[in-house]
Amino acid sequence: MSPKEKKKLERLKTLKVRSDIPEELGVAIESFMQQAIIIGEYELDYMPAEYLSNLLQTLVKYPEHEPLLMEIIDTLERDSIIEN
Repeated sequence: MSPKEKKKLERLKTLKVRSDIPEELGVAIESFMQQAIIIGEYELDYMPAEYLSNLLQTLVKYPEHEPLLMEIIDTLERDSIIEN
C-alpha cells in the first residue's frame, strides 16, 4: 500500500456518520465504511457486493439523499462497474 493510500485509509477510520442521518441509513453507511477499511488493511481485491447493494437499497428509501445515491451510481458507471 502506498503512503498516499495508507493516509486515505487512516482518514477513513476517523470518519463518523452524522447524528441526524436516519439510523437505518447510518448503519448501512457504517457497514460499508468498515468493509472498505478491512479491504484496505488486508489489501483485498474487492468488497462483497452485499455491502454496496445494502447501501444503495437503503439510500433509495431516503429521497433527501438522492444526490449521494446518484453520485455513487455515476461513479459505478464511470468505472464500468455497472452499465446502462
